[in-house]
Amino acid sequence: MSRERTNRSLAGDAMGQFALNMSTGLVGLMMYYYTDIVGVSAALVGTLIMLTKVLDAFADIGMGVLVDRTRSRHGQAKPWLLWMSVPMLVSIVLLFSVPEWSANAKVIYALGTNLIFFLLVYTPTSIPYNSLMALTTRSQQDRALMGVYRAGFGYLAGMVIAIGFIPAVNAMGGGRAAWTTLAAVVGLIAAVSVYIAFRSTTEKYNTEELKKLGEVQKSYSVGAGLRLLVTNKYWVIIVWIGLLANVLFALGVSSGTYYAKYIWGDVNIVGLMGAIGFIPVIVVFLISGPVMKRIGKRNLAIVGLMIGIAGLLVRLVDVESIMLGLIGSILQSFGLVPLMIVLMPLLTDTIEYGEWKHGQRIVGLTNSFNSFAQKMGTAIGTALIGWMLAWGNYQEGAAEQGEAARQMIIGFNIYIPAIVYFIIAVLMFSFSLEKQYVQILDDLEKRRGGPAQS
Repeated sequence: MSRERTNRSLAGDAMGQFALNMSTGLVGLMMYYYTDIVGVSAALVGTLIMLTKVLDAFADIGMGVLVDRTRSRHGQAKPWLLWMSVPMLVSIVLLFSVPEWSANAKVIYALGTNLIFFLLVYTPTSIPYNSLMALTTRSQQDRALMGVYRAGFGYLAGMVIAIGFIPAVNAMGGGRAAWTTLAAVVGLIAAVSVYIAFRSTTEKYNTEELKKLGEVQKSYSVGAGLRLLVTNKYWVIIVWIGLLANVLFALGVSSGTYYAKYIWGDVNIVGLMGAIGFIPVIVVFLISGPVMKRIGKRNLAIVGLMIGIAGLLVRLVDVESIMLGLIGSILQSFGLVPLMIVLMPLLTDTIEYGEWKHGQRIVGLTNSFNSFAQKMGTAIGTALIGWMLAWGNYQEGAAEQGEAARQMIIGFNIYIPAIVYFIIAVLMFSFSLEKQYVQILDDLEKRRGGPAQS
């Protein structure tokens, strides 16, 4: 395969992450949409989103089993991308089309459309997509490159939403119709991106292909699979890191709008924050490949986390300074981007470790329980914003907020992220699978009696 073709395939695969991050970036604005556009209380919104995420997280487990048992001419994970492309568009439009109904009716509509999006569309897209990394290659280098491309495209999508959505919707009048129209555009882009990812991947290590290579995979129940997973120490570490990373991600996506509006006094600054946050994405995307070859995936993440903590300390010097806030935000992005690049490749490496330790290759369930934890992290992060705003007596849609609400906004923008960054760094220090990985692959190939494949 030519290098050009390889790059095209990597970019095509990464369009799936582009779609997922574009949709989650948009969904991250739901808190602001519900409180300041639709007029639902912050506490109620936080609880609603928390409930939705918890239910969705449990749906991940069933989806993982379903992926492992799917059989089609396209494979076991890939066909789900095809099936979910159009529903992606429809569900996103429904999310941002809350009618002018009574307060209770608005909440019921919001709950219903959130359940449709997360349980019936997002989960059946994200779990199969994440499983594709294990089903397409066993090479650490290939997975690292996939991680780089996926993170780069994912952050590009996030930046598009962060930079452009709020200013664009305000330019269109800022009302409900503007939100619905722009959400439809985002939904269409996400749907097309999912289809491109479907067209760009080939499964080499799904159940049917492994049978051709002489590997017979034993069937397992959810309970048996989970018992194997919890004895995989590296999987447990990555699951906790994924949960905490998604607390950070949820806080970052949803909290900046409140900070720009009520601490800095201009909601449109959130677009500037998104724009300058794209600088680290480009830099890290360009250097992460060579740096990972030199110091490894884990150490790249640790270096990034230290930079992120430094960024939060910079912001603490003067929480109302726009300049220090923007500088700190850049450093925070430098801290989070490497983690997002390596998280999925490190998780996928734990699949081979589990196969080596237990003689059972568990792909779908590995990703579904990890996704379960990540969605719980997103639920916690998003709910924290709503609950803390309520504790601070936040007034929905008000031009200014009281001191208690302002302190809560500073808290979930700076203090909580600093604590979470530190905990993730401690956990990452305990992850040492990379040192053993080559030997693990060699042992697995000896069991099969054949050469290593990538």
